[in-house]
Amino acid sequence: MNESGTPHAYMAQRILVGLLALPMSAYALLMLVGLLSARFDLMGAIFGLCTSTLAALCWWFALRGHLAASRRRMKFVLGGGFALGGIGFAIGFFGPLVWAPDANQGPLLGIFFTGPIGFVLGVALAWIYARIRDRGMGDSVVA
Repeated sequence: MNESGTPHAYMAQRILVGLLALPMSAYALLMLVGLLSARFDLMGAIFGLCTSTLAALCWWFALRGHLAASRRRMKFVLGGGFALGGIGFAIGFFGPLVWAPDANQGPLLGIFFTGPIGFVLGVALAWIYARIRDRGMGDSVVA
């Protein structure tokens, strides 16, 4: 594999991820139109937010995946998303089991709400932190 930072590096992966980003972007836009035209739906908003976050990450890799500094930032951002999303999932899944054991839908909180919200929040915070950190180091990569 070509690690030199040329546009041909990771070409097959970038094309595949770009093709994956197309339907996710369309779904996110359809969810946005649905949320703006109808009554607000929290579950739809969370699904749309997660889908748009994943689509943005896919577009980021498809368009800037050939740059080593951008790939390094992507790994950091995904790690932040998975870390905070995992913490949110664990709290939402196991919290109701501990504090309200008689609640029959308690673990769904972690699956559908706190986990996805934690992932999106983790991605956003990690991206902001990576941008600030790279600016302080004098990194000129914009992504």
